[in-house]
Amino acid sequence: MRLEVRITRHINRLFAHAQDTLDNRELKEEIHSNLAARIDDYISQGMSEEKAFHTAIQHIAGMDQVMSDHRKVQRVPYWTSLLQSTLIYSLIAWIITIPMRVLMQGSAINNLLMIVSLIVGGTYVVYMLINRGNDPVCSVKTTVIRFPTLMQWNRRIWWLWAAFILVLWGTQAALRFGSNIWFNRPIQVDGPYQFAVIVIAFAIPLLSIIIPLVVHRAYRIVSKYEVSDVL
Repeated sequence: MRLEVRITRHINRLFAHAQDTLDNRELKEEIHSNLAARIDDYISQGMSEEKAFHTAIQHIAGMDQVMSDHRKVQRVPYWTSLLQSTLIYSLIAWIITIPMRVLMQGSAINNLLMIVSLIVGGTYVVYMLINRGNDPVCSVKTTVIRFPTLMQWNRRIWWLWAAFILVLWGTQAALRFGSNIWFNRPIQVDGPYQFAVIVIAFAIPLLSIIIPLVVHRAYRIVSKYEVSDVL
């Protein structure tokens, strides 16, 4: 039997008595993808397909665990990892925008990202100092994550971000080229400076991708730092 078919049958058995709601269908898809990824990881580590499948499904004990709204994760490693990722994203965005400082608008964005990086970095240092006595590996402190809510926002935030980008790009296009398009006139770009101004104006909204990336990271590392007890 093909591995994909076995995974689908296993998930269907788990949800055999669950209601056919949109949330449950999304949860099935999510569990299916996570289970397949876990099996692939095990196979890449040298396990046989059969052993990888049985090892992976042991992480899904039953419907009570699957349908739980809450997950307990190791608090210090979870927030440390999330702050590290946020700092990396903000630093990368700050470095990318350094060439934009030749323009006033780009300079303002670069300064803003530098301030964001300093705030995130400072928060990370303070958090590490407060928890310096806790071994991240052996930490017993936990925090509760509402996993379905986080999963839903992980999906919604990307749609909201895409809509946000389209609105801003449409606004920029209307402001800069609206009259040319309306009167069917050719769009002229007078020199490299004006071209750079236009490119930067359209590129700046893309930097807001930091927000969905942070939410996505918060969602992805739940399973990594989850403790065995489930509320």
